[in-house]
Amino acid sequence: MFVLTEVVMVPIVYIWADSLLLSCGGLSDLTGQTLSQHALVVVAEGEGILRANGRSYALKPGLCLAFDPDTDLHISNRSAGWLQAFLIRYVPVQVPSAAPPGAPGATGFQAGEVISSSAKAVQLAQSLYDSREIDRELQEYSNHALFQELILILMKAQAGGKEQQSIQAVERSISQMEESSTLDYTLGQLAEMAGLSARHYSRIFRKLTGQSPIDYLIGLRMKRAKELLAVSDHAVHAVASHLGFRDPFHFSRTFKQQTGASPRLYAQLQKERTRLTSLQFLGEMLALGIKPVGAPTQLLRGRYLSSHAAGIEEIAETVVTPYMDRLADLKPDAIVTFNGYHLSEYTKIAPTLDIPWKMPFFERFTLIADLLGKKTAAEAWIHSYQGETEETKAQLSRYMSPEQTVSFFWMRGLPATFQVYFDVGVLYRDLGFQAPPAVTAVQNQKEHPFKRDIPLSELARYAGDYLFVVVSLDAHSQAQFAALSASPQWQQLKAVRSGKVYLLTEDWLREDPLSMLGQVRDALRLLHA
Repeated sequence: MFVLTEVVMVPIVYIWADSLLLSCGGLSDLTGQTLSQHALVVVAEGEGILRANGRSYALKPGLCLAFDPDTDLHISNRSAGWLQAFLIRYVPVQVPSAAPPGAPGATGFQAGEVISSSAKAVQLAQSLYDSREIDRELQEYSNHALFQELILILMKAQAGGKEQQSIQAVERSISQMEESSTLDYTLGQLAEMAGLSARHYSRIFRKLTGQSPIDYLIGLRMKRAKELLAVSDHAVHAVASHLGFRDPFHFSRTFKQQTGASPRLYAQLQKERTRLTSLQFLGEMLALGIKPVGAPTQLLRGRYLSSHAAGIEEIAETVVTPYMDRLADLKPDAIVTFNGYHLSEYTKIAPTLDIPWKMPFFERFTLIADLLGKKTAAEAWIHSYQGETEETKAQLSRYMSPEQTVSFFWMRGLPATFQVYFDVGVLYRDLGFQAPPAVTAVQNQKEHPFKRDIPLSELARYAGDYLFVVVSLDAHSQAQFAALSASPQWQQLKAVRSGKVYLLTEDWLREDPLSMLGQVRDALRLLHA
């Protein structure tokens, strides 16, 4: 059975004609050459200058230049030794059934084009020159094959050079975007600036930045908008117009999608005199030097926060059970909540900022600081915290080996279950402790839970060489843990037998800057004892 397949043809075929050697001694010039055909100049040895069509080219070994007929070449040797280059004449032949536009060789070599090549190209040029007179009738086929191999090498080099030029053009357009005062561009305009198609431009742009051009442009606009809103009294519609938004409502919607706050709320939050109430992020605000006028009792009485919280009104029992009347009486300028809790009720009292809780800690802390105009303070705190954790790790390495494992339990659910924590930032992320295999298996899962209820029968599987154990202070929790502690199941654990169990309060369940810093210091104290 015959099967017909489509044959894709290149648009131009290059036919070798002949080869010459251009050579001149040290610090001398070569008599001008006028080309009668298309030609490639492949530099084999030495350094010099080639002048053609009003341009000058610096010659060095491996460099290849392409020229059209009727071009006058003038070569000067600029070294003490010999300058040698091969002049390879050829005939380009158009093929009617061309390859798709953009295929290698689709436009051929351009007059005066500089093609960075390789030693292999020089070797092929040498072979073409050496065999030009040997058994000419038979050698034509061999020379044609050699020439095609040379053309392939040059096409690859040409493609690489053009891609690098395209990358540089996109980089220039990015710089122009960042320096622009209005940032009023379309994808078509950006691609045109770089001299590329929109598709090619977008591909290179995403490779360089990890974002699409439009997403990157939106990010720049939002950054510029925050700068304008923070330092001036510009109206929202004026900021929108300045940044190229024709519709201020579109600007406001985009700004809130990108930052979590409306433009007006963002501008309000940047003011030092703003009266804030915080339903979750008390530790973050205190670390940034901001004391809210109200916060939940659950946070105000935390061991790591209470010494910093004098003068803050209690506006809720827990982070999700607010006293609406007290909150309203405080007349805050803004309310900060999380995960949408009571958002509609809060907005009736004051503009409300809603922060997602599940963001990674440092990302969430930086976001809050940015929204509150305290980015520099956040950076300073993070730098100080990382320095202290590194020092703590160095001290703990004297008492703990890297192979020893650490577990974190909240003994809630007894006698049937208890809770294992898989994401304890201070222990696993910051101090770098190793978890036992059962915990590590969960940590390695994509989008794993940060904790899980585990049957008490599996206690030994999740218990490491060191146990950090939270026991709530209520009578029931204390009694249940006391019963477990007296059981053979508990007494047989390695950490229990070696005296490496550390009982903690619920303050260790907090992930905020002040609590985390306290936990690092407590970990050093407990493990060093």
